[in-house]
Amino acid sequence: MRKIKRFFDVVPAMLMWLMLSIFLWGFVFNILTDVPAAEKVVLFIDAPLTQETHLAVTLEEAAGETIKMVQVRPFSYAMMGSDAIEAADLYIVGESSVETYRDWFAPLPRELQTGTLLELDGRPLGVRVYDAATSEGIAAEYIGYTHPGKTAEDHYLFIGVNSLHVKDHDNAVDNQAVTCALALLNQ
Repeated sequence: MRKIKRFFDVVPAMLMWLMLSIFLWGFVFNILTDVPAAEKVVLFIDAPLTQETHLAVTLEEAAGETIKMVQVRPFSYAMMGSDAIEAADLYIVGESSVETYRDWFAPLPRELQTGTLLELDGRPLGVRVYDAATSEGIAAEYIGYTHPGKTAEDHYLFIGVNSLHVKDHDNAVDNQAVTCALALLNQ
């Protein structure tokens, strides 16, 4: 009986060490597998995702040699802060959320100004990637455009204002965000 009591006295400390170990190794793993922003294109999607890894691999194949990684993330990935989302290269956002995130969007480069465009303040900012009226969209096998419990809405692809991968932006290193966006539009 005494040994059992001592064992249960130690369990909280063991659980704390286990959690600290998981966080530490997760942090180390993230540092070892991540690449600098200049070598990756990040796409944030404000919709449920299925097979985001497969979509990322598909976009990596389209990207040039300067890009070592493409990350596809849902908006919920950055629950604790918006810094990661604000620094993204590409976004897919539903029409009802456009005003919320509009400060993160840059005007569309001319190469992406095809199809149905969303204009704000007389400038084309987004290109429609999902049409709610027809229930058709690009990469529909990866992106669940219809949210459970919400009315279906059009979704648009945007370029990030802070992207390092758009040739017209300050500190741009290449034009690979546009290349990935074109590959996404051709899905």
